[in-house]
Parts: sequence; structure tokens; C-alpha cells
Amino acid sequence: MSPITPVSETATTVTVNRADWEAILDRLDDRQDREAIARSESIPPDYRVTYTADETRRMVLDGVSPITIWRERRKMTQGDLATGAGISKSYLSEIESCKKPGSAIALQRIAHVLKIRIEDLFFDIQCK
Repeated sequence: MSPITPVSETATTVTVNRADWEAILDRLDDRQDREAIARSESIPPDYRVTYTADETRRMVLDGVSPITIWRERRKMTQGDLATGAGISKSYLSEIESCKKPGSAIALQRIAHVLKIRIEDLFFDIQCK
């Protein structure tokens, strides 16, 4: 790709032509895709449990917590996840059983240990 040449510049803005702007967006998308692939490949195969889409939907409809689904995919016990997230096992159990919603900090730590985005902990249908 040829270098991007600004059409105009000020102290706070840079204007580029549409083709260059679209090229920038394509590069960003490509980078984000490569990073997502690298993250998924960094999880060892023996650390994953693979559920089919139908199995996952059935679990969600049955009221299984997204945290439980992800924890099982990672072949982790509640104790392993709780220790890694710096929370008590009983607190994690209450979150998984929908007795407590979990604080934002706890959910962030859980997502970090599970190597997922915090958004992945929320499905359309949760806790019955």
C-alpha cells in the first residue's frame, strides 16, 4: 500500500481522502482480527472444553450461568477460578448460582482469568 498523504492538517486535525481512510480502517480490522486469533490460539487445547452452539444454547436456556459455561470450557474448578480472580470460592458460587450479581471488579477479574472479554460473561438469557 502506498503511504497515506494528508489532504490538510491543523494542530488538532488531519484530513485524508476517503480511500486512505478506508485503508486505515482495513488495517485496524486486520490487526484486531490477528489479535483475536492470537488470543484464542494462546489458550492451550487441553484447557478448552468445546460445546456445540446447540449445547451452549440449551445450557443458557436451562439457566446455566455464562461464568459456569466458560469455566467448564477452560476445565477449571470453582476453586481455581476464584483463586485466580482473587475472590472467595463461596462468592464465585453465589455469582454462578445467580444469588449475587457480582461486582464489576469481580467480573473483570473473572473474565481476565478465563481469558475472555467481560462482555462474554453476559448472554441474552441469564439466571432464572
